[in-house]
Amino acid sequence: MTISRKEFYSLILILFLVLFLPVVIYFLGARKDIRPKAVLAGAANFRLNADTTSVSVGQRVNVLVSTQITDTNVRVSGADFTLLYDRDKLNLVSLNPVLGNNFTETVLIDDQNLPYIGEGDVFSYLRLSVVAKKNAADLAGGTVSLANVTFEAKNGGQGIIKFPNENSEMQVVGIIL
Repeated sequence: MTISRKEFYSLILILFLVLFLPVVIYFLGARKDIRPKAVLAGAANFRLNADTTSVSVGQRVNVLVSTQITDTNVRVSGADFTLLYDRDKLNLVSLNPVLGNNFTETVLIDDQNLPYIGEGDVFSYLRLSVVAKKNAADLAGGTVSLANVTFEAKNGGQGIIKFPNENSEMQVVGIIL
């Protein structure tokens, strides 16, 4: 009984899959996320602090976005937030992450003045993600500044700046000391 060339290659392929597949599964299964993480549900509150609440057309308002960690043992190693603003009343001038003492790197900046679909057609959004590549002891706790955002009033009336969907699209990552 002889094996044709096609059968031989098929047999080699089957043997290769039978032997190689378990090895791949073993190595993929051995990967683990070894970063320590804190469960921050209820321990982080996002804050907006504006330098003024009343502006005229053409004037600017600066907003400090920060997170307040209520547990003194928790340190922040990263944050991701989306901020909504009234697209008819406000124009985004600048989005500046607060880097240095708290965070070392900006991972994502999305400030393209696009409409936010989740809450009607009234709001535009911006999104920012920052991380701190530091030792656990050097990470910040308490109230941590995330970004300075500057808006310009383009129409009269009351404009809204807020976090979306009851803060559901914001994340803080940290560790417990």
